[in-house]
Amino acid sequence: MNILKKLTALGLTVVITAGLAACGGGGSSAKDVMKTAQDKLKDVKSLSYDMVMDMDFSAGEQTIESDTTAKIDYTTDPLAMKINMAMDMGAQGSADITMYAEKLDDKYMMYMTMDGVNWAKQTLGDASELEQYNAQNSMELYLNGIENFKEAGTEKVNGSDATRYDGVISQDAIGDVMASSGAADKFTQYGLTETQIGELYKDLGDLPASVWIDNESSLPVKYEMDMTGVMQQMFTKAVESSNQNLPSDFKVDKMFITMTLTNFNNVDKITVPDAARNGQEAAF
Repeated sequence: MNILKKLTALGLTVVITAGLAACGGGGSSAKDVMKTAQDKLKDVKSLSYDMVMDMDFSAGEQTIESDTTAKIDYTTDPLAMKINMAMDMGAQGSADITMYAEKLDDKYMMYMTMDGVNWAKQTLGDASELEQYNAQNSMELYLNGIENFKEAGTEKVNGSDATRYDGVISQDAIGDVMASSGAADKFTQYGLTETQIGELYKDLGDLPASVWIDNESSLPVKYEMDMTGVMQQMFTKAVESSNQNLPSDFKVDKMFITMTLTNFNNVDKITVPDAARNGQEAAF
């Protein structure tokens, strides 16, 4: 795998880890709406969300365009998750990935397959590595770091009227999300020290974002985030700090995420296949 493709795969991993953790609004009246949405989410025991990630990377004359779609089902009691993901990197290849997660006895487990036959499993240290996928915690980011969010009209989402709010999430809040999610820790493979990884979280810039709140249920039903600037800052710092020969002109041309939430309290029980539980232990 060439270095640009490796960096693209790394970018996808960081976006999945940090982007999912960063889903979640304020200004004056908007903050009241977001607070209500947060309170409503506390009563949600299960939900589904569809995610679309559009990412373009380049270095010199080489460009990789990556489109990823994912369908995530999540339940809180019992804690379980299923992800179906499709990644298309054009001439660089494509992949379909299925993942499960669950609390099994006193352990937290994740399982993954790329062919539906051969499974890998990983024992997690605690539940925190699964909490990044919990949309009920995500509203904290908006409430704590939102800047100048304003109402921007009404649109149809999932067939119902929803009010859109546009604004930016502050760089301090984004840094906190990156740090708590452990997303930047993925850069250790490029020789970054713990101190250098900590520097990746700083001065990332603000993140443009939108959130749609369903007018009837008061639940958040859609998020959009333009992570282009934030990820460019992170990769620039990583390239400067790495002890490996990474391309100095590596550029994040586009990194855009859309998530739509559905099936509130309506997800069937998630059952992990026996083949997954019998998979080989490995680190993902």
